[in-house]
Amino acid sequence: MRSLTASIALVLILFMSTASAGAATIRFGVLPVLDTLPLQVAAREGLFAAKGLDVELVSFMSALERDTAMQTGRLDGYFGDLIATLLLVKSGAPLRVVSIAYESRPDQRMFGIATSPRKAGLTLGALSKNSVGISRATIMELLLQRMETACAIPAGALVPLEVKKIPIRMQMLLTGEIDLALLPEPLLSLAESKGGAVLATDQNLAMPLTVLCLPDRLAADRATLDSFLAAYREALRRIAAEPEKYRGLMAETGRIPPELKESFPMYRYPEPRLPTPQEIKDVQDWMLAKGLLAQPIPYARLVPAS
Repeated sequence: MRSLTASIALVLILFMSTASAGAATIRFGVLPVLDTLPLQVAAREGLFAAKGLDVELVSFMSALERDTAMQTGRLDGYFGDLIATLLLVKSGAPLRVVSIAYESRPDQRMFGIATSPRKAGLTLGALSKNSVGISRATIMELLLQRMETACAIPAGALVPLEVKKIPIRMQMLLTGEIDLALLPEPLLSLAESKGGAVLATDQNLAMPLTVLCLPDRLAADRATLDSFLAAYREALRRIAAEPEKYRGLMAETGRIPPELKESFPMYRYPEPRLPTPQEIKDVQDWMLAKGLLAQPIPYARLVPAS
């Protein structure tokens, strides 16, 4: 009997050890933005754990802090915009884009150009050397260029002003220190509620904005990659099926101001997919022209091996 009991105990120990060894622990860096709601749902509702993954979302208040943590090896996964991702890969970070997290879509806005409440009467046709707060060498600068093209804004009508910290940019807009600002939601809606006007948005730009990344070692593990994406896909399904259930979580993790919490729209998110080679090329062409890249990064280096 003792022999049988010992044998059973040994089998259980071996089983538990094997299960533990097979579980991938992923410290995934995120920002307090709307795009991360599916990740938050997958983590909080145990969807990653149900797929055998131990995923810890590590929140950072700024992209700089997140990128530093990624470069110093304190993160295993990464949420960010395409430009920041490409700059990290350029610097040697072993990242692979495993899915788009958000892409511009015509039925909802994520970024836009807002006027100061003191310039609420300003229109696209009346723009003339008006200051616009942005952060250079980021997705914001690319979005501004794309919006200028889409809205046929004449060259020189907008004068970009570097205001890297978005809360400061918002404050300068509200106090009239700058005429306009490029802002993400929900700050764009907040500026509008304070008397500003929205002149242009990302809605018709048809471009991926943020992505989910895993390091080479995890992206190359098909079981881990499939499990990660399956959990993420289930989170998307749950949000789509019962959007109001997640209003509180979206307000908390996306920093929606209390006065907008009940009226702010519940966001819809794209199904997991890789950015296309052309989408990557479009962003890299802009980065090359800006001197942010010396040469293109091959598409095969940026996505998991097929």
